[in-house]
Amino acid sequence: MVNLQAGDLTIEVDERTPGVLVATWLGRSNNRNPASVLHPWFDQLFSYAREKSAAIEMRFERVEHFNSSTIAVLIQLITSAQDRGLKLTVRYDASARWQTLSFDALKRAMRPLEAGGTASVNFVGA
Repeated sequence: MVNLQAGDLTIEVDERTPGVLVATWLGRSNNRNPASVLHPWFDQLFSYAREKSAAIEMRFERVEHFNSSTIAVLIQLITSAQDRGLKLTVRYDASARWQTLSFDALKRAMRPLEAGGTASVNFVGA
């Protein structure tokens, strides 16, 4: 799987762990329309994960910033992963206040979507 480079944002994919694709976010997601870049790339990643029967782990510990438009896209991406039956883990830096606030809000936004079934996304603050 090819890494994503879009402006100040890089997402590196690591396939060294069997059964898991690790997507590490680096830099800043400050694009005014991140969906135009992130949706097509994640569609490829999700299809690749299905082919490999792999879970996905999104790592945000090293991302410096993401804007509110990125949060909206993350909700869509998580929902898309769930719709495809993919197991997803989201890791963030719990010692970074802005990340804790962002991912706590994201978890709350995802709860109503998970009410009808089992959660296929796991949020981990480290």
